[in-house]
Amino acid sequence: MRDQVLQSRIVPLAEITEADARAMFQVFARHYDCVSPDRFLADLAEKDCVLVLRDANGEICGFSTQKLLRVSVAGSPVRAVFSGDTIVDRAHWGEQELGRCWCRYVSSLYAEEADVPLYWFLISKGYRTYLYLPLFFESFYPNCQTPTPEFEQRVLDTLAAAKFPGCYRPASGVIEFQQSQGQLKPHLAEIPARRLRNPHVQFFLRHNPGFAAGSELACLAEISPSNMKLFAGRIMQQAQAAGVLWQGAD
Repeated sequence: MRDQVLQSRIVPLAEITEADARAMFQVFARHYDCVSPDRFLADLAEKDCVLVLRDANGEICGFSTQKLLRVSVAGSPVRAVFSGDTIVDRAHWGEQELGRCWCRYVSSLYAEEADVPLYWFLISKGYRTYLYLPLFFESFYPNCQTPTPEFEQRVLDTLAAAKFPGCYRPASGVIEFQQSQGQLKPHLAEIPARRLRNPHVQFFLRHNPGFAAGSELACLAEISPSNMKLFAGRIMQQAQAAGVLWQGAD
C-alpha cells in the first residue's frame, strides 16, 4: 500500500493558477515528447475545467482537461464530453482516483440535461487510454466485437471533424497531425507482452498503428446509467444521490 493517498478535485478553468498550469505541464512533459508550454496553454484555454490530482503533499501528480461540446446529428441535439490532455504520474499508475473524479464530473453533466444524449468523445494515442472504455462501459466504439452503429458513427464523425478539421480521417477513424501534437516517450509507449494478448489492445494496435508517433484513435461511448459498468455506474449513482452538480460554462 502506498503512503500517499491521491485527492481529486474538479477545478473550473478560471481557478487554475499560473503555478498550477506550470506544474501540470511539468507532469505532462515528463511523459510526452513533442510538447511545448505554449501549445499546452493554448489547449488548456479551450477547456471548461480540469480534473486535478494531488498527492499527500499537495503537489499536482495528474490531471485531465475537459470540454463539453454540443452538436446536432440527424436533427437531434447531442452533447459530448471531450477529454483533452490527460496524464497521471507514473508513480501512481494503477490507481483509480482520476477515474472516480471523471465519473463524478460526467454524472453531474448527465443530470443537468438527462433528456439530451451525452457521450464521451475520447481520442487515444495509447492503449492505456483506450482501455478505459471497456473498463467503464458496456458498449463503446470502435471495438473488437461489434461494428459501430450508424448513428454513433455519425456522432463520432461529426465531433471529430469539428474538433480536428483537416486531420480526421473518417475511413480509418484516426486523427493524423502534420506534426506530432504530443507522443508518449518511447519507453512509455512500449507494450508489455502480457498486454499484447488482450483483444482490446490488439484492436487498438490494428486500428491506430501510428500511435507511437502521436496519431489518435477517435472513440465514443454513451454516458448513461444503463451503459456504465459496475465501477463507473456505482460512482455515477452515488454522485446523483448526493446531488453533486457541476456548475460550469457551456
